[in-house]
Amino acid sequence: MSLLLRKLRGASTSAAIALALCASPALAQRTNLNVSGGTVTFPSPTAADYVAGYVTAVAGVTFTINSQNGLTRTTTISIRSTSGSMGGGKVIGDLEWRRSDLATWNTMTLSDAQVEQRLVVNKGLNDPWSNTIFFRLKLNWTTDAPGTYTANYEITLAQTVP
Repeated sequence: MSLLLRKLRGASTSAAIALALCASPALAQRTNLNVSGGTVTFPSPTAADYVAGYVTAVAGVTFTINSQNGLTRTTTISIRSTSGSMGGGKVIGDLEWRRSDLATWNTMTLSDAQVEQRLVVNKGLNDPWSNTIFFRLKLNWTTDAPGTYTANYEITLAQTVP
């Protein structure tokens, strides 16, 4: 079997931040999103992986939310693909993700999917907080051509003030 190196590139660990602002910029709720492990690499699939129907990425992507100022806010992390396919006939729906603390796998889509939501109190409750997103790739003996597949994903932080 030829070497299959499958990579998923995180748009340079891009993260879009949507902020709900108060009336005065001086009172804005500032929250940082840090993403580490942006490039997701899959090992070369084995026969056992094809029998199982998927191959799991070597490591996940960790995000950390850290309040910088302000009062209580609700933070929401979402994920989506910015690529419709991974090339070579591989659709983006063959890529799945899950939170490290949950067993359920979710199909990657082109729309934002909520990963996690937490209430944050500056210098208090859930400040900071983090989690890891794991990835796996569905495999099919008959349709997956040997090669390298790539796609981009985006992790987004949105916050609202209750």
